Amino acid sequence: MAEELASREVIVLQEMEARRVGDGIRELRQRCGLSLADLARRANVSNDYLLRLEEGHELKIERSVLDNLRQVSSTGG
Repeated sequence: MAEELASREVIVLQEMEARRVGDGIRELRQRCGLSLADLARRANVSNDYLLRLEEGHELKIERSVLDNLRQVSSTGG
């Protein structure tokens, strides 16, 4: 039960933080040579959600999404 709650933890960002996170995600995706659709599929999120993250429009991010993105980056795409 505690793991379920931890995986649903939501990080709330300020607008400038969201833009920096989005820039980092885009840089990660490009460095791995992945399209937006490829990264979204591998991170188990929708294309629209990933695009909103990259553009800095999404101010709430589940920690599990960040963990999925980190895992994709560690495998090199």
